[in-house]
Amino acid sequence: MTLTEAAFWFKRFSKVGIGIVLLVILIVFIVWKRPGGEVPLKYITASCACTPQAKDFTSSILTIPSYEITNETLPPYEFQTESGKLDDNLPKIVNVYEYVNLGAQINARAEAMILAKKMGFNPDRIRKEGDKEYRWKDSRTGRELWVTSEDLNFKLFTSDLDGISRIRKEGDFPSPEEAIKSATSALNSLGVLDSNYTADKFSTYLVKIEDDGVFTEADSLIEADLIRVDFSRTASLITVPMNIEGADQMVASLQRRDMIAIEGSELINDERVVTTEFVTLVLNDNPNKSNISVYVGADNEEYEELENIYQIDFKTWSVSPTSCGTYPLIGASVAEEKVKNGLGSLVFLNYDEDQVAPYSPQEIKKFLITEITLAYYEGSVAQNYLQPIYFFSGIAELENSKKANFHIYYPAIDYENVTDEVEIKEVVVEQKGGLLPSL
Repeated sequence: MTLTEAAFWFKRFSKVGIGIVLLVILIVFIVWKRPGGEVPLKYITASCACTPQAKDFTSSILTIPSYEITNETLPPYEFQTESGKLDDNLPKIVNVYEYVNLGAQINARAEAMILAKKMGFNPDRIRKEGDKEYRWKDSRTGRELWVTSEDLNFKLFTSDLDGISRIRKEGDFPSPEEAIKSATSALNSLGVLDSNYTADKFSTYLVKIEDDGVFTEADSLIEADLIRVDFSRTASLITVPMNIEGADQMVASLQRRDMIAIEGSELINDERVVTTEFVTLVLNDNPNKSNISVYVGADNEEYEELENIYQIDFKTWSVSPTSCGTYPLIGASVAEEKVKNGLGSLVFLNYDEDQVAPYSPQEIKKFLITEITLAYYEGSVAQNYLQPIYFFSGIAELENSKKANFHIYYPAIDYENVTDEVEIKEVVVEQKGGLLPSL
């Protein structure tokens, strides 16, 4: 080989070598930049930032009341889904929110009097006044108002239940759609409807008043004496960046659970990344009843204000619009085992096909769990933090092979692994497993 030929082939191989090196660099760059390669710490590490120290948060462990059952022994639990196995594609960490404006207010009496006036009561005629409650009663109409002094939650109702049925027969009765408008208008006129409740999501129930004064569910609009309108509140559970490994599976899993998905985007590592925010319901002690319920009927000419409003159950508290921190969850399979061991809270059992009537203790032969999802829990007493729960649904077998829908709650926070506040720096780390929990 001549010197000229050697020089020619050296140049040729040099170009090929440089090309190979550039190709390898390009492949490495693509792999390094692939979806799932970069995830901010805030998506994979719980900040536990609602309190500086873990003990301050774990002192607020959820306690959820449960329906009584008459069984002498614990009924068996079975889990059955369409796929035949538990779907564990749920978030590993979720948002927790802090309640605000808790505790006694200096101007509570004055605020309660303003509220009473808006409902047609003489504000100066307080029937009962104490450290815990203010009460008014209109002897002419039978209307009463009880306002809790500490948080201004209230109950408006009437003792003249016979009058409701009488007026219903004589006057025009609203449709469920008209009842929703009347209920919304009433709460807005009182200035108590929080923006978190104004989303277009309401539940309505037809109510019949029995001879003993008990409210039951009416079979039709013709038989109904009132329409109960429940206002639903939602809270953001988690925002999933769609460039992480496992994002599609998690999104599909949450969507199957009828959670509200809101598409958006975030600037992550100087790049615009598509995100999916999941919003879920805030549930009461009874998931079929809101903490804000308004009972609407025919117009009552004797009422000076809120002419077609016969009862308002208002018991809720203000929540900070932004999360105070993220917290670790126990796995869905762990929650399932807790429930199977009788540690869940039975909060609804539709044993007589009536979603309005009060519950009476039942004997249950077996629970068949068919669905599990995540929600938030706001009970009937003030709590420091709005926390997530696992929400189990299914079919219960009662005596005589009768079937009944049921719901069970179990706290979702992994309290044993709550830490002191973690400082989450705005750095990017490699994450192989995405956000999918390893349960």
